[in-house]
Amino acid sequence: MDLLVSHDCGRFRLAKREILAVLGRLGDDCAQVQRSGVDGIALVHTALDGRQVVRRCAALLRENVAFEFAIKWVPVDYWCGSDLEAIRKLLESKVRDQIAEGETWGLQIAKRRWEQYHTKDIVAYLAPAIDRKVDLHHPDKLVHVDMVGTQTAISVLRPGEIFSARRSASAPATQLPGLPPHAA
Repeated sequence: MDLLVSHDCGRFRLAKREILAVLGRLGDDCAQVQRSGVDGIALVHTALDGRQVVRRCAALLRENVAFEFAIKWVPVDYWCGSDLEAIRKLLESKVRDQIAEGETWGLQIAKRRWEQYHTKDIVAYLAPAIDRKVDLHHPDKLVHVDMVGTQTAISVLRPGEIFSARRSASAPATQLPGLPPHAA
């Protein structure tokens, strides 16, 4: 499965080492991490289930394992081009049926190196593709559309299926092997 992992701009090598260390600890010693073409976003290919990786990263954080560089992890279900028609077709053909009739949903757009339209215009164009009740505050499912240059990653997520590490100076953290302590 693919994951998009956010990191500080200019810190790809350190983030890559951290991502590989985390995935190795979780059981994937063959994961691949590459640049996405957008500074601050790494593309990760892993044999592990991305949602399980997110849950296990959250557990590692609770165990005070440091996430210094790889700060946000998002599982990716689908890829398509970054043109609105391709995204809408994918939402209609693959995503809509993953949201049951009685479930609510929300749409989250992240644009990186893609400024062709304003976010509100993108939402207005894409939202009609899913004919389910919208709940912007507490949806049952979140459709996460992440435009990364010429490619778009789309995920259908339940609450808690995005991992975001918050840096905290107050709690001591265990450094993963092979990484410099608190490199900045």
